[in-house]
Amino acid sequence: MTSAPNPDVRLPTLDSLRLSSRPYVAAIVIVAAFATSDLSNPILLALLVVNSAVLMASAIPRRFVGPRSSLVGAGVALVASAAMLPLGGTTAATLFPFLFAGHAGWRFKPSISFPFAIALSVACATALWIAEHNGVDGWPWATGLFAGWPVLIGYSRRSRLDALRNARRATDAELREHALAERARIARDIHDVLAHSLSGVNMQLEVADALLDAGRAEEARAAVGKAQSLVREGLTETRRAVQTLRQDALPLVPTLAALVGEDASFRVDGTACDLDTPQAQFMVRCAQEAMTNARNHAPGAAVDVVLRFDAGSVELSVANGPALSPPDPVESTGMGLVGMRERAALVGGSVTAGPDGRGWIVRARVPLHNRAEPDTETRA
Repeated sequence: MTSAPNPDVRLPTLDSLRLSSRPYVAAIVIVAAFATSDLSNPILLALLVVNSAVLMASAIPRRFVGPRSSLVGAGVALVASAAMLPLGGTTAATLFPFLFAGHAGWRFKPSISFPFAIALSVACATALWIAEHNGVDGWPWATGLFAGWPVLIGYSRRSRLDALRNARRATDAELREHALAERARIARDIHDVLAHSLSGVNMQLEVADALLDAGRAEEARAAVGKAQSLVREGLTETRRAVQTLRQDALPLVPTLAALVGEDASFRVDGTACDLDTPQAQFMVRCAQEAMTNARNHAPGAAVDVVLRFDAGSVELSVANGPALSPPDPVESTGMGLVGMRERAALVGGSVTAGPDGRGWIVRARVPLHNRAEPDTETRA
């Protein structure tokens, strides 16, 4: 069995703090700008109001603001913050263009944010140059060229968040794939463990009902006894399947020996070693399916189960001879061989089935990627 992927792909604490604190940072800057600026200047006051409104609006999540509104806000921010820079002097009001540049890098794609940052830098440098040539004291005009640099900080945050979201989507897709694989595996287990037993029980009960209608009570009682035997076998196989699913590791040789029991001969060739749990489950299910088919289609025939360990692979063969008595009619869906081949594909193995002289043989093979320590259990 494959382990489920870890769904815990979360935003790092620092980035979460930055995102959640953005409205508070905007509020602090706005309060500081109003507290340190000359509010008697009507132009400066108007620019403070406009910049503050745009900065607070930038805190609104992207899903609530359309692209056109965002672009309009960016244009207003560019003009208003560039005009504010020479009038703000050394007050907190001069932080507006830098904050807008950083926010643009986070909110917009690079095809928009980088041209915006360049335009903002040029606008700020131009505004400072005009103010400097008109005798207004303030920052040197070259300072404005650095106004757009915070766009790189915003872009790095955007790239990090996009990578985390992509990782989350990939994890969700992997979880869905894992769930589908689990559903397919459970469907195969239900077929392998229950379908044969229930179909056999149903057939025997139908035979018993027909015999009772014909007045053949003894034969009907024998059919009911066969049905009870099939139920006991089904319960045993169900318990074995549940135990297998709960185990982290599955010892292949002892499990096959217990499965075969006295119904067939079991032999191990080569030096036994432990397989991965999915591979061991595949081998056990193939042996179970092949032996069930042999009982149904060749009743009374000798069955030989051989497990061979080679240098690079493990092969299981289940061969039966010709039937000693005519087989009872069994409803077959063909899902048994399909299930075995599906299991083989999951573990990189293969399954073949076909006639072998007068009998039938099923072969299952899996590769040994990493040869484990030899199995110390006594070989049958």
